[in-house]
Amino acid sequence: MLAHLHKPTVAVAAAFLSATSAQAGTITIPFSASNFSDPLTIDNIYFPLVAGTTFTYKAETKDGCEVDVMTVTSDTRVIDGVTTRVVHDQIFEGDTCTTDPDALVEDTLDYYAQDDSGNVWYLGEDTFDCEGADNCTRGEGSWLAGVNGGEAGIVMLADPKSGDRYRQEFSEGNAEDQAMVTAVGVTAKMTRDDAFQASYSDCIVTKEWTVLEPGSIGFKTYCPGVGIVLDVDHHGTILRSELVSISSTASALQFRTVPRR
Repeated sequence: MLAHLHKPTVAVAAAFLSATSAQAGTITIPFSASNFSDPLTIDNIYFPLVAGTTFTYKAETKDGCEVDVMTVTSDTRVIDGVTTRVVHDQIFEGDTCTTDPDALVEDTLDYYAQDDSGNVWYLGEDTFDCEGADNCTRGEGSWLAGVNGGEAGIVMLADPKSGDRYRQEFSEGNAEDQAMVTAVGVTAKMTRDDAFQASYSDCIVTKEWTVLEPGSIGFKTYCPGVGIVLDVDHHGTILRSELVSISSTASALQFRTVPRR
């Protein structure tokens, strides 16, 4: 169990405005392939990625419904000297909630690895913009660590604390996402009738943004043993995407005890 300064029992919306703690600081961890002795064992308690697991999220939109299907594959790819886990993320949009191939609007392969301290790193993505599964073109956000100046970033710290700020990715002018932990010890309450669970305890909330899209801000809620349960995107309109199902062909998750700093 991680140590917290406080444990508010609030709806996640309130956590977005939480003040950062006195421990706030920018986290910089030097990247080295030598720090990844078992990179495919991604068992960080807030962002476990076990091959064979599929997470499905749904959000109401002004035109209907958005469905996001994130599958942790058994595929791997070596990037900048590190063997990464391939996660397949597909987004569908329609009048109703559907995963019909004709409704595919975005198709992405994300590459993750966990270092020996328990930090989960993001080493790139191949993303495609689609008008149906048979009509996809490569997206501008594609990048890889070690290619054309691309640098790996952190997607989840081993021991996140309120106020921690870190870079998630870097490819100049192409991918420059940053994140900050805005709250810890949060009780996250879902609003959808078909939510996977009604609420989750001891979660963390992160604020995510990029200088490439001023005014666009996202808030993600990560909960122990699950990962992302809620993603709220502020980009002109507010899109609230909640976890509605988890399916798995994998064995039960086994978590390491992460060090406190």
